[in-house]
Amino acid sequence: MNTMWVPCCLFLLAASAVSAFASSSPSAPMRNILVTGGNKGQGLALCDRILSEDDGSRVFLCSRNLKRGHDAADKLRRELGERGISTCIGENNVDRIEVIKLDVTSDESVASAAKCVQDILQSSPGDDSGGLYGVVSNAGILWGYPLSELMDVCAIGVRRVCDAFLPMIQKDGRLIVVSSGLGPLMNGYATEERQRAMMDPSCTWEGTIQPMVEECLDAYASSTDQDRPKAFESIGFPGGPFAESAPDFHMYGLAKMFADVYMKVLARSHPTLRINSCDPGLVYTDLILAMPRYEGMAREETNGAQTPKMGVEAAMLLLFEENAGKGSDSGMFYAMSKDKKELLHSDIDKMPNK
Repeated sequence: MNTMWVPCCLFLLAASAVSAFASSSPSAPMRNILVTGGNKGQGLALCDRILSEDDGSRVFLCSRNLKRGHDAADKLRRELGERGISTCIGENNVDRIEVIKLDVTSDESVASAAKCVQDILQSSPGDDSGGLYGVVSNAGILWGYPLSELMDVCAIGVRRVCDAFLPMIQKDGRLIVVSSGLGPLMNGYATEERQRAMMDPSCTWEGTIQPMVEECLDAYASSTDQDRPKAFESIGFPGGPFAESAPDFHMYGLAKMFADVYMKVLARSHPTLRINSCDPGLVYTDLILAMPRYEGMAREETNGAQTPKMGVEAAMLLLFEENAGKGSDSGMFYAMSKDKKELLHSDIDKMPNK
């Protein structure tokens, strides 16, 4: 039996389910969805699936490099056209792909991107959506980076994006932070005092998260590779077995953990929105290929890495499933079940029970 048949069939069944409820009537408002890191990997795959499975959508494909963004958009238009999917919408033939220059590590770039998106939303003919239907904070880095860069992209960058675009999200809209299972794992390794502070309803970025980020950056800068595990243990953020065996995972997990904590802060303060994190699982992109374990491997050799289109299933369900991430289920951490049939969730201090 071909072992690839089962996951591919499950993926196609899940995709059909999303498509079934995401299809739009001609009179329905346009669904505007912004995706950071949209020019490659999971971000591009998510843009593809949104446009393929929801015919009432328009994506704001965000890319740090404008040329790479336009190249990705052109490729996406060609591939959608080959599959018979229109890249225009409405009587005015509005382009369903808008390329936005956005560098999540730059306040100026994010502010400029927000203004650009706002201008497009206000000037698009026939768009009476009232704003953004969804924002997906997807841009990320993983292996081989110092903690300062990981924090700037995966934690502080998430905050920049959320703060800039959240005011544009329409009522009952979605904000999704693409996270990692290492986030809840590092939360669980933290001391009880740190856990209580991060989970406390009074937690804020300025009063709670930012000081913790700065403590972590100081601990990293003032330690060597050899004494770094003790340095982080001394400030209440040990890395468990990863501290010594895979310190890159420890640092990456901390950045994702802080992004999840801020996601929960926003969910508390915006109860009419659906604000959640999700774990895509192991996905075959350049992020994992930078890791020594997977360097040079084909996807079939990785023992289970998903294609990018498979890896965005949780994000797709959070975007389009009618009741996903709503009400008391907002501010949570989501992941697909092992058989890929069900969207599961837990609080941000533990992984969903698969």
